[in-house]
Amino acid sequence: MDFKRIEWIFFLAFLGVNIFLLSIYRSARTEENSVSASNQKIAIEQRLKADDIKYSGELSTKKAEGYYLSGEPTDMQKAIQDYRDQLDDSTAFRLGIKVDDNQLIRNVSEGFNITDDGKTAETLAKFLSQEGEVLYGKEYQYLPYLSFQDKEYPSIVAAQSFEGIPFNDASSRLDITLENTDDLLKITRYTQTHIGKIEKLRDKVNLYTERDAIDTLYINNRIPPKSTIVWRQLVYTLSLQFRGTNVYIPAWFIAIDTGSSLQVEKVNAITNRVFTNNPVQKVEKN
Repeated sequence: MDFKRIEWIFFLAFLGVNIFLLSIYRSARTEENSVSASNQKIAIEQRLKADDIKYSGELSTKKAEGYYLSGEPTDMQKAIQDYRDQLDDSTAFRLGIKVDDNQLIRNVSEGFNITDDGKTAETLAKFLSQEGEVLYGKEYQYLPYLSFQDKEYPSIVAAQSFEGIPFNDASSRLDITLENTDDLLKITRYTQTHIGKIEKLRDKVNLYTERDAIDTLYINNRIPPKSTIVWRQLVYTLSLQFRGTNVYIPAWFIAIDTGSSLQVEKVNAITNRVFTNNPVQKVEKN
């Protein structure tokens, strides 16, 4: 028997099998890469359109910059006393107020009227700048996407901001109650919280864009088909409470009308991760 010949036959057969398997592997890899590249080329706008997901305007690719921030909730009773001491007037800011530690509630006797929705920001600015109406009034800015949501009980929402990015959090909020009388919206009452001693915890970082955030929500199945993206806003929101100090992160808040409810999704603008249902971490005092 020619063992040399048999050896060559087995060698060639083995080589042929390996070449065949290698070709299959390469073909599969090429197909996988082609599919991946194809998926990457499908813009988020096209995918939203294919699922009949509506939105207004364009998805912004503007890259903002932001920080991790710290701040301390303001003791509103102390803030009132400081205001009186500053004016040397013990009667200042007394009428119609109720204070519960960090929250101030005040009834407004001489209301400001809003006759035109288009002038809400202008009217609010006058109200906030009026001496003795709102403590730290000039620090708050109008949040139109959170205002006038309830037609029966309309309200205006304002909040503090840091370098142009507003806070969207209960710790920095001005909720103004309106009364609808004779086609006029009259400011009658407000609830206020405030953050003091706001500081940067780290250097400025580049943030993910609005388009990135919506892409992330879509990939994570947080935007149902046939829904509507009602509004989207870059804000600072509370992430951690550490021994009396709050820590805030920049985040994208994106409101989605599913047809049966309005859900607000949250995407960390630094990591581009969804954290809608994450609770605020708390570290209590020793």
